[in-house]
Amino acid sequence: MLVTEDRFQQHIHVFRGIAIILIVCAHTVPSLDWSGYPTLGKFINALAVESSIFFFFIAGYLFQHLSVRFTFKRYLKQKLKTVIAPYLLLSIPAIIVFTFLTHRIGMWPWFYDLPIWGQIGLFLLTGKHLAPLWFVPTITLFYLVAPLFLFIDRRFNWGYLLILPLLVLSASIGRGGQLGPLNMALYLLPFYMLGMVFCHYKTKALELVNRWWPLLALVALAGLVATILDWPAPPYWQVPMKASLALLITWLLSRHYRVFGTRLDYVAEVSFGIFFIHAYFISAIKVLTVYVVTGQIYTGEGAEVIPGNPLVFSIYVLTVLGLSVAVIWLAKRLFKENSRMVIGA
Repeated sequence: MLVTEDRFQQHIHVFRGIAIILIVCAHTVPSLDWSGYPTLGKFINALAVESSIFFFFIAGYLFQHLSVRFTFKRYLKQKLKTVIAPYLLLSIPAIIVFTFLTHRIGMWPWFYDLPIWGQIGLFLLTGKHLAPLWFVPTITLFYLVAPLFLFIDRRFNWGYLLILPLLVLSASIGRGGQLGPLNMALYLLPFYMLGMVFCHYKTKALELVNRWWPLLALVALAGLVATILDWPAPPYWQVPMKASLALLITWLLSRHYRVFGTRLDYVAEVSFGIFFIHAYFISAIKVLTVYVVTGQIYTGEGAEVIPGNPLVFSIYVLTVLGLSVAVIWLAKRLFKENSRMVIGA
């Protein structure tokens, strides 16, 4: 059965579960030594890296889907409770570690010359204190301009024509830059708008993907091969690859989401919470494995002490997911209706 009607979008719910699993995979791959399986390591990394793009596509899709009930004040209030509040709370351990106990690798050369309050402020503004947390300062920029997105969707549909040139721009500039969340927001903007336009014209969009899926699959495959083989950038091949995959996955799930049953429902439901906390468990496993294997204290480098192979990788990912889900389940039991303000789920 094809999902097109305006009801709960179960296929997008399943997509959210798949996206968070891919994100955990992306952050797990660098923790293992893939010298024994170099091609497999590159394949998994190429497929999973930058899967946060899917989160932005889904966010845009759901923003448009729910926009009929949109009021800016209520929208910001809800995001303050369910995104900003848990972000601030769950940032505390990482900020304590990287301001009082040790230095965060990869920060600007002048960063630790700042006073403590300046370090904390920049950590919170950029999300650099914990790898996945850049997402929150970046998505917050999208929250703040939500009325502009709504204007494009309701009154200026021609604005959606910007998606293609914005994708070209993203493929040209990549996701890095000195402006942190601003660079990331510009890079991810076309994916958010792609989700919006897909939802706005969902019946037509599904028909188009159904017609052109071989071409989209070819583009995705080309991007995957280019990433595995380290073709020169720009262009940044993750852009056409993930854009094509977002369309293909949405189309496929609209037809076949029932294959998953309810297996991914809880993971999808608490996906934002998993996004918030899974990096803590990856860091803890790194500290433990480095100490057990080498007898050394992990300092932020040289975590690849366990050989990477399909079995070890699967166990690693399932462990991180299992611990994350268990903590979220416990938090939901303890804090009940306030759990989203504490842990984002």
